[in-house]
Amino acid sequence: MFLRALLTFFLLTEPFSSAAIKPREDAGSWMAVGPIAVEPRQEHGAVKFDDDTIYIIGGIYPETDGTFPTVTTVQKYSISTNIWTSVASLPIPLNHPNSAVINGKIYVLGSLTTVNSSTTFWNATGACFEYDPSSNTWTTIGELPEGRWTGSAAVGVSGSTVYLAGGLANTNLTDDEEGTISIFTSYNVATKHFAVLPDMPEPRDHAGVGLVDNKLYVLGGRAYGHNNTKNTVFSYDIEGNYWTTGLASMPTARGGCASGVIGTQIFIIGGEGDQDTASGVFPQNQAYDTRTNTWTEYKEMDIPRHGTAGVAVGNKVFIPGGGLHEGGLPTNYTSYFQLLHH
Repeated sequence: MFLRALLTFFLLTEPFSSAAIKPREDAGSWMAVGPIAVEPRQEHGAVKFDDDTIYIIGGIYPETDGTFPTVTTVQKYSISTNIWTSVASLPIPLNHPNSAVINGKIYVLGSLTTVNSSTTFWNATGACFEYDPSSNTWTTIGELPEGRWTGSAAVGVSGSTVYLAGGLANTNLTDDEEGTISIFTSYNVATKHFAVLPDMPEPRDHAGVGLVDNKLYVLGGRAYGHNNTKNTVFSYDIEGNYWTTGLASMPTARGGCASGVIGTQIFIIGGEGDQDTASGVFPQNQAYDTRTNTWTEYKEMDIPRHGTAGVAVGNKVFIPGGGLHEGGLPTNYTSYFQLLHH
């Protein structure tokens, strides 16, 4: 059963005044940890399960004979022991999975998957799965609503509800064709119901995301191609069911970035589409303060990457793997950014 939202409008605000980005005296620090075991990984999902455990889900392996194999591999990382462990594989190979954790379960709600055995052209799938770590099993829990299949969405969790904003209907690594979408859907894991929510103000994929004070923020991202990066910040008020635009723009427009929330700050780290570097990968690490509507510059990535996810644990944001070059060049390098004071 689908629950159609009663309100389907945007709150279009006048742009806030945007001060120049502030450099931070305490710029934080980066630390390398154990590399991803098995194979380097890119375009995977990554989630915090608890204060000691991070899971990475699916993604792609390094190029072999001109192809990037999409995989079923799932692994968990223990922060305290610095050890990676393989767990039960996904039921099907997936990349760009929309991943979330609620009440001790991991959910994958749509993603991208290969088309006709191609390893560079991927379509969205609506397949949804639930993983129970206590039994190490995956269960199929249905599909996203028809016409709302997406991968690489901006994902947030509030209570028992997972929110999926925008994403990709399809993409092609070889010619930079991307089917960016603006649809917005939620799934309540308790009632097992999907809700159709107001579309995003503009289509976005590979965006940064954070949920603070019951508002979902979608930061940057891109539309219809790697180099068509965006610097916009949108927020969705969960209680009021409306979008707000005109928030302070990202200092560095980026897509394919990692993100994580520490306090009231949403960190946007790395990303793809940098025209000033040979790799096309951004090193920038900038944070948006939802309380003050301002941006702050922090220490750049130790090794710039894109095509991964940030996992915030306490005052750290872990970045497992990712791509070292625009397009596909997976790495197993893993590190975290630590904010010393917040």
